[in-house]
Amino acid sequence: MLDNNLELFCKIYLDSDFDRAIILSNIREVIGGELEQYSSLANDNCNLDVLRNDDFQEHRRNELPDGFLFSRYLIEIEPNEDVGAETYITTVSRLLEGLWSRGYKAVASCDFEELLPNKGGYNPDNRL
Repeated sequence: MLDNNLELFCKIYLDSDFDRAIILSNIREVIGGELEQYSSLANDNCNLDVLRNDDFQEHRRNELPDGFLFSRYLIEIEPNEDVGAETYITTVSRLLEGLWSRGYKAVASCDFEELLPNKGGYNPDNRL
């Protein structure tokens, strides 16, 4: 049973040298939706933005265990109104798994990490 007070905002640290347009296209392949202005995507369950990470550091991005904090991009995700928490969390889970399957280094940071595949952490098949 999900906690009704659970904060559903989620960040995914994504490290890639690909351009944001390619990343957004890959995200759309995974969870569907429509591309919007300013590197945004919206689908039936959520809205997300792919942003440059202000903390990006080339020389620290591959350090374990906290190198993900210095990833090139941040994906900020919020649920749409009237979308249930379980549906939203399933969407975030699908997104993570889809990113990992495409070879991206992606780590989630949110209140519901425990409910995500690999607890939102590194994909064991694609570690930093």
